[in-house]
Amino acid sequence: MKQLLTTIAIVFAALILTGCEPKDERPGLWLSAGDSTEAFTGWQFAENVDEIFIETYPWYGLPHSTTIWSVVLDSRLYIGSYGSDKKSWEKNIARNTEARLEIANQLYAVNVAPVEESKLSQKIESAYFKKYDMAEVFGSEVPKWWFYSVTLRPAE
Repeated sequence: MKQLLTTIAIVFAALILTGCEPKDERPGLWLSAGDSTEAFTGWQFAENVDEIFIETYPWYGLPHSTTIWSVVLDSRLYIGSYGSDKKSWEKNIARNTEARLEIANQLYAVNVAPVEESKLSQKIESAYFKKYDMAEVFGSEVPKWWFYSVTLRPAE
């Protein structure tokens, strides 16, 4: 029994120290990149980044992180999700709009809000289809997408 408890403690400590970052479709906990120290001049640097990570805050206290796609449109950053069922990170954002994004090994404290305007959603979807090869990923049945606007939070 003591050996089992020791093993559990070691695994738990390793998770805390490494952050248990997401990988591909596997979710994680804390993102471990460093906070961005450069003066923020806009999201243009993210235009050529294919995958970013989002860390959200579920009701149970441990962060939830996952890999997502993003586009920059008119100097604004948008993230998306697809399918008929909301993902865990989307449910978390519905409860708490605060999140952290890891883009190019830098962390950004952000607020995330659903895009409700249909014309804007269509523009974002076009940008997504231009940036990502949807046919390669989904085949001939590309699912419905939902988009979210990202706003940098002021430094605390």
